[in-house]
Amino acid sequence: MTEFDFAHTSDVDEFDAGYKAFREGRMSEERFTPFRLQMGVYGQRQEGVQMVRVKLPGGNLTPAQLDVIGDCVADYAGRLPTDGTLSEAPEKFAHVTTRQDIQANFVSLDDVPAFLRRLDAAGLTTREACGNTVRNVTTCFLAGRCPSEHADVTVHARRFAEYFLRHPLAQQFPRKFKVTFSGCATDCGLSGMHDIGFIATHQDGRPGFQVWAAGGLSSQPMGALLLEEFIEESEMLVVGEALMRIHFKFSDRKRRARARMKYVAQKLGAEGFVEEYKKQRAVIEKTHASDAGYADAGWRTPTAAMPFDASGVVAQHNGKSAILLNLFRGDLTPAQCHAVADAARAAGTDELKVTTEQGVVIADVDADKVEAAQAILAAAGLTSAYARGIADVVACPGTETCRLGITSSRGLAAALQPLMADLKKDSTLAGITVKASGCQHSCGRHHIADLGFHGMAKKVAGQAVPHYQLHVGGSGVAGSPLAFATDPVPARHAPEAGIAVLNAYKEGRQAEESVHDWASRIGQAGISAILAPFAADAGEIEGLIYDWSENEAFNTKGNKKGECAGAVLSMSDALISEAEYELMIARAHLDAMFWGEAATALRRSSISTARAFLVAYGEAPEEDGQVFGLLMGHAIGDAEVIAGFNAVQSALMNIDLGDPGPGVTALKGVQSDWLALAERRFAAVPAADEAVAETAAVQPAGEPQQSDEAIVQLDLSGVACPMNFVKTKIKLSGMPIGAQLEVILDDGAPIENVPLSLQEQGQSVLVKERMAGGQWRIVVEKSSKI
Repeated sequence: MTEFDFAHTSDVDEFDAGYKAFREGRMSEERFTPFRLQMGVYGQRQEGVQMVRVKLPGGNLTPAQLDVIGDCVADYAGRLPTDGTLSEAPEKFAHVTTRQDIQANFVSLDDVPAFLRRLDAAGLTTREACGNTVRNVTTCFLAGRCPSEHADVTVHARRFAEYFLRHPLAQQFPRKFKVTFSGCATDCGLSGMHDIGFIATHQDGRPGFQVWAAGGLSSQPMGALLLEEFIEESEMLVVGEALMRIHFKFSDRKRRARARMKYVAQKLGAEGFVEEYKKQRAVIEKTHASDAGYADAGWRTPTAAMPFDASGVVAQHNGKSAILLNLFRGDLTPAQCHAVADAARAAGTDELKVTTEQGVVIADVDADKVEAAQAILAAAGLTSAYARGIADVVACPGTETCRLGITSSRGLAAALQPLMADLKKDSTLAGITVKASGCQHSCGRHHIADLGFHGMAKKVAGQAVPHYQLHVGGSGVAGSPLAFATDPVPARHAPEAGIAVLNAYKEGRQAEESVHDWASRIGQAGISAILAPFAADAGEIEGLIYDWSENEAFNTKGNKKGECAGAVLSMSDALISEAEYELMIARAHLDAMFWGEAATALRRSSISTARAFLVAYGEAPEEDGQVFGLLMGHAIGDAEVIAGFNAVQSALMNIDLGDPGPGVTALKGVQSDWLALAERRFAAVPAADEAVAETAAVQPAGEPQQSDEAIVQLDLSGVACPMNFVKTKIKLSGMPIGAQLEVILDDGAPIENVPLSLQEQGQSVLVKERMAGGQWRIVVEKSSKI
């Protein structure tokens, strides 16, 4: 395995400083939230506890690292939340996710720094496991050992993850970005559902990849597009960066629900998307001129099909064996973490991998040591039997811990398990995939299952009842179709309804017909007929309002928070990241003496820096040509900003086209200084001696105090989020406590977010009423200092 530089102690130091600033009141919650997300620390459904996610490229870890994770779970997980939702401490689990991460739930925020320190000492990091970043890069479950593979894509996944971790382009995406690598056309990495999917192959004896892009699931699933039929192995990073540039520049930052690259592809069309990719690639091609292949990837000619065995022990291409563990719902107790580590040691291997099916693989086991390893596993209640089979149900956290969860998907998995006792032994159904999600967002990947479930609410006799919509015949393999959505059934009937679909497939399929082909043949009417007996009956409502594993009647109430303040911070952070990225590109061009390309990148960096400063004034101009003029007008009283701006402008104008080197080098220096000023102004972790403040991004100075007692009016028609919120705060900042401001807002996100965000900032929303023409009127009373 190649040397791997992933965990950095400086990340933990920075988090520790931010945590202390938050606890001391020097960092607001809205600022701290994206900061902790960047370090893989996610707020749960329950208040007062966190989820901590360990990022494992390709799912790889060592027995010693799994021991550390088990110890951290034992010492820090399972804390009681502060909102009184639980009366008994929850169970402590290391949970394997569908992105080959391991996460721990119910962790007190006060314990997170110590948790991260212990992970860091073991070479593990949580950095960018959450947030608007490149999420964990995944691979096939048997990468590096599968007889059907062309290469050990673990090497590529780790290099890709290492290169883009902390990369300025990847710090502030509009939303998350998902990448996978598969070793062969079987595509166990599931390239069809990813923003980028690399599939190892050979063309004319040359090793390389087929590339798919812009796939995604959630409420509007879309299969990936074939982007490149073949690229050289050395082109991997430039392809990835070009696609990330598209996501960074074109994904919708104003509407979070549409901020994925698949929507860019839909807007541009397949041909337009490919053309944009080529354009973005051309900008950075020279900076990757020295990229090379990966000798340690072990490129080879496939020798056999992907192995499967009901015992869960499969043959590797190197003559050794792999033990595939069947983990119920992806959970390992601390004792089981240690048992898996001990089993690996007994098997004489240091190679462990967690899988996207929420399992664990012990790889590189000599045949004569399999029995000893399995004895240790069995003593801990772990088995390899029927791993990756129909009974190995994948389930997201659902309402147990997720703030977005609607139904108890883990409860559904538990209800399904006994019904699978015989089905898993049936050769017709043995390889069927079953996946459950607690909402439409598809973290359980229901769209790519042979049988998928997604949680939803539906009224029966006027009362909300938990339901599951069934999805049939899906696949995440590149070029393959997604599942058919069918009729919803009450959650309490969902297990039997699912079994009915499986039995109907078994009895009605023709020859070797797949679930998708069978479902396509019988059509929606045929599937509806199978599900009809499981529809809700108003007469049984009392038995239907309790979800699996829930003791309280079902409801969809939740704490909704405004997103405006966080979106403002995200805008400024994203612009600074863009400026840093362009500066990095400029430095690369300077090193190669490509003066024109360097000057262009430096100008882009200066424009992004200016835009970051403009966020404070509620300005987000569409055209780059407006940026500098607006900044001059707004920041005239800010000596530091104007001095930096003037230095950059002077350097831009003084580049000698006949001898550009000295001028471009000087421009790099002054732009670096101006960007450093912006980084200080918008720093996530404030200096210890700073007064309590939200951020300079929403606190412009110099506004006169409003003394008129009449209601002040502010028409924000056509102003999108979050600039409408910024302009409202700017107006309120010049008004005395008790004054009232009437604001006109558009329907949709503006009226949903702005009033909530103002209330969270301590202001009072006195009136909220609909007007004609799709607009709303609110009246805000300034109740606290802005």
